[in-house]
Amino acid sequence: MSGVQQGSDEPIPLITRATCMLLSSDGSTTLLLEALLDTRLSVRVDAQSTMRADRLLPRAVSALGLRAEDAAIERTSALLTPEGSVVSSNTVVFTAPPGGWSGSPSDTAPLGKRLREQGTRQHREILSSGTATWTDGGKRRCAYKEYVITCDDSSRLYVRELFSPDYVHLPARSQSFGTPGPAGQTQLSQAG
Repeated sequence: MSGVQQGSDEPIPLITRATCMLLSSDGSTTLLLEALLDTRLSVRVDAQSTMRADRLLPRAVSALGLRAEDAAIERTSALLTPEGSVVSSNTVVFTAPPGGWSGSPSDTAPLGKRLREQGTRQHREILSSGTATWTDGGKRRCAYKEYVITCDDSSRLYVRELFSPDYVHLPARSQSFGTPGPAGQTQLSQAG
């Protein structure tokens, strides 16, 4: 494959294609990251608590169909390399864990991999993806993706992943993901 974008004579670097593949895939992000980085990843749960819907990310509330008086569990975590480097920073919001996953903060298996191991069928609907600001307190841009997982027991989970710019590289400035979205994000795609 030449890597030439349709309507352009400029080749698209492999690193840009890998990032676009990661952001547009409706499969397991962890499996893709492990393949791209050629290493196993584990989860570090940073916080997990039950919160009223009016304190959750508005996009999560909308995607899960929560009312202001409803409560849900918000879990923040990171995917780590064996050396402890952060590959992604994640937020998962759910009202009840799906069959095959305890939802426990002590479970260090990545969510999608745990569901797959337990034979839990799942469907992922990508809500949006593009660029955001990385969580290290700086001004570095990073790729992000948000989606809803619907499991065969009808449980639903909202997931937002920010990918470390040290591992998931953004395209060069001349190759934009899309148009600016809410809160300084640039969206590659948005469903609904």
